[in-house]
Amino acid sequence: MDAIDSPEWSDNPRLNDWLDRQRDAFPAWCEVLEQAPRTWDFNPASLDALEDLVRGRFASYEAADEAADTPFLQVAAWYLGEVQVRGFGAVWKCAPDPEPGRPTRPQPLVTLPKDRLTEEELAELREREDLYESDWPLCDPLDELLALFLRDPDNHLRDVLRAYENGATF
Repeated sequence: MDAIDSPEWSDNPRLNDWLDRQRDAFPAWCEVLEQAPRTWDFNPASLDALEDLVRGRFASYEAADEAADTPFLQVAAWYLGEVQVRGFGAVWKCAPDPEPGRPTRPQPLVTLPKDRLTEEELAELREREDLYESDWPLCDPLDELLALFLRDPDNHLRDVLRAYENGATF
């Protein structure tokens, strides 16, 4: 089992605190944006509006990266992850407190839970991972928001959801 698959990555103070902060900040985030005509309902179609907001607020990757810890981008990252959680059965994961001398990912990730796979599916996934061919969904929502400024303009936030089409079945 990889560390990310351990129960500690699914339920720890670091993850739970981050999720609580974003969930609590979400209503105010919506109000500040004055997006009354838009419905923030965690529907995949709402990712286009989220993308427009992020692209409209920042002129470059550097500007967005500088604002990565702001409530605007943190809640936007949470929203992108929640679309995956609520619509595709994904789960939030985050490393518990870092061990001394070991790097730890700073942001929570979203992935499908491997504990729902059969032994045969797990074996097939491990085989593909050994060959570096795994398309198992793993998303860092903040990285996806920042990548909007690095990728081709034809790439969109909603493209993140394609991984669930490929990774959810064997």
